[in-house]
Amino acid sequence: MDIKTLFEIGMDRELGECNDAPGGTIINVGAGNKDIKNAIPFDYPEWDADREPLPLPDDSVACIHAYHFLEHVQNPAAILQEFQRVLHVGGVVNIVVPYYTSQMAAHDLDHKHVFCEETWRVLFGNPYYDKNRVEWRFKIGVNVIMGIVERNLALITQLVRVP
Repeated sequence: MDIKTLFEIGMDRELGECNDAPGGTIINVGAGNKDIKNAIPFDYPEWDADREPLPLPDDSVACIHAYHFLEHVQNPAAILQEFQRVLHVGGVVNIVVPYYTSQMAAHDLDHKHVFCEETWRVLFGNPYYDKNRVEWRFKIGVNVIMGIVERNLALITQLVRVP
């Protein structure tokens, strides 16, 4: 049994598909040297996430891979707004970021933000945030903390774009 099926049965939660997703483009933001099948890479210096929108039309993307990327940008919420703009309804964002208590979160001086299992819920639904209020259209599909050892824990999240 593959890990996806194991997770879906064990957690009673379905994981969205990403590669070969019909009806839209697949992109890999902050791609670095990570090549993902059928995904268009977007990375610095060709694309500066802190200064430029994604050069894609609204509702044109089926899947976004963002692995070890959001902790490096100045404003992760602005990037998520851009993801929301380009994703079509039902599209997914797969995110991996260092978990806030892990060594990974602290070992790179370029990391600007830390994330925990409540980060997305607070961002998308906190009624006390009035600054730059956004009508978020993301559902948290999967949100797990994983790692081989405690010092290298990661937060692995799949957001689903809803109407």
